[in-house]
Amino acid sequence: MSVDTSTRPRNLCWGIAAVGAVLFIIGVVIMNGGNCSAMIPALVAAANVILFGLLGAWRCSFARNQALEEQGVAEYRREHGNSELFSDADEAVRLATKANNQFVKYAVPTITVLLGIIECLFCLVTWRNWGRAEAFAQAANPMPLAILGVCCCIGVLIAGSFFVGASREPGCRWLRPSGAWLFFTGFLFLAAGIALFLEFFGKAVDTADITVARIAMVILFILAVELVFSFVIEFYRPRMPGEAERPLPESRILALFTEPGGVARNVAASLDYQFGFQVSEAWFYRFLERTVVPLLVIMAIALWLQTCVVVVSTEENGIKERFGEVVSKEPLPPGLYFKLPAPFERMQRFPVEHVQTIVIGGHEEDEHHEEEEEPEDDGHGHAQPKRDKKKEKEHEERVVLWSTAHSEEKEPAFIVAMRQVEQPRVANDGSGAPPLSIGLLSAHVPLYYKVKDMYANSYNHNDPGKTLKNIATREFLLYMASADFTDLLGNKRHEAGEELRKRIQKAAMDVNLGVEIVFVSLAGLHPPVSVGAAYDQVVASREAKAEEILKAEAYAAGSEPAVQGVKAELIHRAEAYKQEKVQVSQAEAQRFESQLMSYNASPRLFKLNSYLELISGSSSARKYIIATANSKEVLELNLEKKMNASLLDLNLGEEEKAE
Repeated sequence: MSVDTSTRPRNLCWGIAAVGAVLFIIGVVIMNGGNCSAMIPALVAAANVILFGLLGAWRCSFARNQALEEQGVAEYRREHGNSELFSDADEAVRLATKANNQFVKYAVPTITVLLGIIECLFCLVTWRNWGRAEAFAQAANPMPLAILGVCCCIGVLIAGSFFVGASREPGCRWLRPSGAWLFFTGFLFLAAGIALFLEFFGKAVDTADITVARIAMVILFILAVELVFSFVIEFYRPRMPGEAERPLPESRILALFTEPGGVARNVAASLDYQFGFQVSEAWFYRFLERTVVPLLVIMAIALWLQTCVVVVSTEENGIKERFGEVVSKEPLPPGLYFKLPAPFERMQRFPVEHVQTIVIGGHEEDEHHEEEEEPEDDGHGHAQPKRDKKKEKEHEERVVLWSTAHSEEKEPAFIVAMRQVEQPRVANDGSGAPPLSIGLLSAHVPLYYKVKDMYANSYNHNDPGKTLKNIATREFLLYMASADFTDLLGNKRHEAGEELRKRIQKAAMDVNLGVEIVFVSLAGLHPPVSVGAAYDQVVASREAKAEEILKAEAYAAGSEPAVQGVKAELIHRAEAYKQEKVQVSQAEAQRFESQLMSYNASPRLFKLNSYLELISGSSSARKYIIATANSKEVLELNLEKKMNASLLDLNLGEEEKAE
């Protein structure tokens, strides 16, 4: 333990705490005036500078009191010699030494671990609040605040270099924790200043501040975790005899940037402790120590020079930029190109041949869809989109119904015109005005496009994808308001998609967006989920109605030939009846005329003939005619019927005579 009783270490600790307080006040001003979320981690780091500065001041005060006490004991022994009964009797009254030991043994670890836990919880709560925030406010005039942040960073670099350099003096080792956090605070002020500069120049206005804030918060969380576990790390750290005291809150991660040589010394001390001899004094270790740094520098330079070679893949075109300015608006075709190393020149590559997708309305697929997936290298310098085969399989096997939600987010509804299917009813107010005829449709409309004019697409618009989506959404709303509900869900869906594609293409050309609309799919149109079941019932009723109509038409088609046949039969019967009556009447008239002529010629004979015809035709009985006038003649008739006829009864001779 050093017996230096100087107040310089304590005063330096107070000084660095004062610097941290000034930075904290300036950080509050920048955060409130610029709505800068990136300044929140900087304020926590500045608070750590203040706390570790005060902790170092207390430790230096205890060490000074212990040194003064030991100096007094030494003077007392020098004056009185060993006259005391026990030479170590003064050990029991060394209150400053006990206080110093108790402070280092209990107070410092407790404060360090509690501070780490509090900062870890603060980081988690702040991150959660950022995730719930829908938007982040922007600074009205960010330029002065950005300049102030950069100036603070420059001042911190100067002050931090002084305090870290002073920490190498005897008794000033406790300046290192607050000095390292002071450098980290300056880095966060610089990051916040850069975010404000980006807001001022209109670059990444919506994302610059929160992105810097999230990165800084992650680093702060890692350092807070290190504070929590620093007690265990320090407990198991190998120590060498005569080694200088190492403050428990001193960050080994920040030491990589504030004191790079300290890391090498820690590694050498660990090797000496593990092997039991001075490994760091061996020739091989000295050789590595001399050659590793140049080798790393050469490797870093080689990696940096690799940025001079750029490969533009087959589906891409490139535009070269030199010091932020476009060298030529003419895109470079696929191939190998050489340029100045970064950041002097860079090659912007764009997928001009790759069909990209945005989604109008609905969910982002699931907008998975909405954003293009980050490409992954296939090992040959060609970027290929990542594909999740498991998700693709689940998507293919999933059955999407109108009556079930398609995603966790609520799908927006769009107003659609509807053709009147019934007579308009009179309004309740008696005005007679017809009711509004509109419908609602939920939409998930993928739009596929390709970039044709790369310069116009990428340099004339800050966010060409968002611009295209806004244009497509506007045209979609206008078209839906004039289209018919039934046609969009029916057989005119493809025609509607083609018409919408032409409208979006024309609107994109008007703003010089430099894209070609390949296809607009309206397959994702459906009624809102809340009325999906009712709409299915209406559709089912219409289908049942159509079914009954088709059955009636089929019955009519089958019954008509039978009806035509019965009709033809009745007509033919009537014609036959008509012909019969006409012909019979004509025949009877002709017969009557013939009979009249016969009667006029011989009335007696006509009557006799008629009489005989009547008798002969009246029945099938045998009839005998007596042709004599002698009434006294007796006739004998044999009315017996012969059963068997003989040849004598045939009267063959008489027949021959008759012939």
